[in-house]
Amino acid sequence: MSPRERALGLARLPAPPPGPADLAEARLRALLDEIGALDRELEACSAELAAFAHRWERALGDAFAELAAAERLVRTLQALEDGLAALAERLRSGAPPERARRDRRAPAPPPAEPWDAGGRAPAGAGDDGEVEPLEDEAAALKRLYRRLARLLHPDLARDAGEEARRSDLMARVNAAYARGDLAGLQVLAERLGAGEAVDGIDEAERLARIERRVETLRRIAASLARERDRLRASDTERLRAEAERRRAAGGDLVDETRAELAADAEAARADARARLPRAAAAAAELSRARRKAMDGIERRGPTGARRAFDALGESALVRQGAARLERRSASPEARALARALEDAARAAPWEVALTCLAFFAEEGGRRVPEAIATAEALEARWDALRAGWPGAPDLARMLARLPAHLVVGAREGGGEIHAGVQLAAADLAAGVRIALDRPAVANVARAVLAALGPEEACPRCRARGPARHLYRTRGLDALHGIACAACGAVLRSYWRYGEVDGLEALAPHALRLGLVAEVTAALAGTAIGFQLLPDEAEALTAGRLRGRFAELYLAPCEVDLAPEAVEVRGEDGPLGKGARVRARGPLRLAVADGAGMTAEELLELLRSRIERRFRP
Repeated sequence: MSPRERALGLARLPAPPPGPADLAEARLRALLDEIGALDRELEACSAELAAFAHRWERALGDAFAELAAAERLVRTLQALEDGLAALAERLRSGAPPERARRDRRAPAPPPAEPWDAGGRAPAGAGDDGEVEPLEDEAAALKRLYRRLARLLHPDLARDAGEEARRSDLMARVNAAYARGDLAGLQVLAERLGAGEAVDGIDEAERLARIERRVETLRRIAASLARERDRLRASDTERLRAEAERRRAAGGDLVDETRAELAADAEAARADARARLPRAAAAAAELSRARRKAMDGIERRGPTGARRAFDALGESALVRQGAARLERRSASPEARALARALEDAARAAPWEVALTCLAFFAEEGGRRVPEAIATAEALEARWDALRAGWPGAPDLARMLARLPAHLVVGAREGGGEIHAGVQLAAADLAAGVRIALDRPAVANVARAVLAALGPEEACPRCRARGPARHLYRTRGLDALHGIACAACGAVLRSYWRYGEVDGLEALAPHALRLGLVAEVTAALAGTAIGFQLLPDEAEALTAGRLRGRFAELYLAPCEVDLAPEAVEVRGEDGPLGKGARVRARGPLRLAVADGAGMTAEELLELLRSRIERRFRP
């Protein structure tokens, strides 16, 4: 046989069969391909769901937030009503509240199954119940990172293209290392052939190392498949699929869901509106139960009353009213509130308005002003106020998204329990008082306080709306009046005795905010105030002031003294009938010579007749 024939015969010999290590490497390459496909599928699925979730949240986030806020308000009102009812029941029964014992120790972690002496985890701890002793994950992460960094060093690049590719791969390595992603580094290592060094080892060791790498990649592939299946079964995927089906049918799931959420939120707000008067009724019932319990106080010994149990003192549900606190310097929180109100007065005046409503209700003491005493009345006044502020929410929406310094809760004032919107803490009232000196806040507060007057129709100017409370006179006597806010006509007058509350308790704020003005004149050294609307005060003459004094003092006290005998004097002496009294300095009321009595005698006569007005 010639050499050529021998060569052709050798060429026709079959190739030697692949060895075990070669087969293992084939499985390794197949697993890498499978992992690559899973990785791409997972990345695409994640990106698609993330984009859908972003679109969904952007389109419906506000609607979901509105519903959550409305439902939270309902829960708050329900808890308030239930808590007030429970307190009333405790007072009626005389039983002290159960004191829950609080364990301040941190809860112990659940007992774990012990690891065995070889450092192996208990059965079931790993994938498919199979666990092999591996090196510490942090050490493996660092070892693999260093190997990849050496392999991808830019000095080993043959050209600019390869250097750019190495740089991109190294960026991925750095990112995986930064987030502690050992599986990600292992996949990169297998793709780059950096999983383990194989130089200088025999075939059996090479096979063993390849098998370990195959096993690692199988776990990674299984993990990626589980994550893919989890995404496919997720709520987000189901929602995305439903949106696609609705779109194919000519609908729009986003618009339909938005309408459903709006309807649910409105239903929750309606529920909240219905619960507001129920909470107020529960507060009134608690007040009655407390008064009855106070009437039954047992007296022991010479020291007087002693009460063993007061549900209000034992509960954090009802806080002490701000008006009953001793006046102290403003806390840092109160001063921060004053600054926040000044900022909000320009950007969101309705927040300032609701804060003023809560503050004025609390300043009313035992009796809340009638204009906001019920949930229905409060809502009506709020609607009237917000009409002047474009973008202001209705009351239910406002209560559902209260600023941090307001809460829906209960407080005690003058022995009565009131429920509704209030300052989160009593000491914040000092911050509101500070803010009332700021012009922007004062403008809002003035509108709020003006809206708290009783609804009246003026027979003189035919105007209808909230009337203005004022002191027709005070100092020597105290006569309250309700005047038309448009023309100043006095619609009715009345006396009140004892501590003022309700609308009358807000008179200092009305004067401070400029809703009313006061002209003061001294009679024998005693100051007598006359309150009017600001325009009336500006135009007030000496003759009209004397007429008011005669109407409010001489006539009701039946003093035999002609009004003309009373003189109005300024710094420069007696004022003519038509002289305006403003800017005339301190005013005095004097009695003309020959009138039959002195100013001192007139003062004493008025005092004696005022004191005996209601004597039997």
